[in-house]
Amino acid sequence: MTTSKKATVGEISSGTLRTEDLLSSFAYELKRLTSADNATVLAAELVTDFDSDEASELVAELISALDDLAPAYCHFGTTEGDGACFGFWPCMDSIEELPHVHDSDEAKALGEDCKFVNDHGNVTVYSGDGSVVLELV
Repeated sequence: MTTSKKATVGEISSGTLRTEDLLSSFAYELKRLTSADNATVLAAELVTDFDSDEASELVAELISALDDLAPAYCHFGTTEGDGACFGFWPCMDSIEELPHVHDSDEAKALGEDCKFVNDHGNVTVYSGDGSVVLELV
């Protein structure tokens, strides 16, 4: 699956667990992020029986496909504490395990993914070459 746009941290669907709404939101987001239609998106757009096992399986397939497109150190799913708010969210446990640096030069010297947390709690994840992988404000 070729991506044409990058997923960003934040919600894409909230306030509903209706299969019809989830299929619509998830299929739209997958279509937006990929350059070509895929079988899962096409199948989701053709569903008419939203209470069927097929519809539930398609929701699970879309969640998996979106999770595969999540930004580095993020996942696709629900927010902690709100099972009806779906989106791309940071994996804070993974980020916490990264070594701490003070700037991109220190990241380059370390040569591996690392994080910087400022005094306001904003987080920047750097790759080993010093480029920004993820910024959380």
